[in-house]
Amino acid sequence: MTEAELQQTIIDAAELSGWLAFHDGDSRRSTGAGFPDLVLVKPPRVVLLELKSEIGRIRPEQHVWMDALSRCDTVASAIVRPEHLDTILDYLRNPETRKKT
Repeated sequence: MTEAELQQTIIDAAELSGWLAFHDGDSRRSTGAGFPDLVLVKPPRVVLLELKSEIGRIRPEQHVWMDALSRCDTVASAIVRPEHLDTILDYLRNPETRKKT
């Protein structure tokens, strides 16, 4: 599964479950190198996802963003590969069942 296919699958599922989804179509022109690929919002939740194919590499600036986001109490963030798709789709359908780790 490509990153584009993974992204579209997640966006479709999110929107069907009432989430707002944002993806910057041309992140090369935006500030904040390494900012996650998707922002999903369904109050009171905000989820930021960095999407990678099975062989996609995480750049250092992406690690910086994910580390900073992981220390925020009101934001959920994750690096998502195709193997995580079922977990993400389950969460988007039923975020109340998410367990804190």
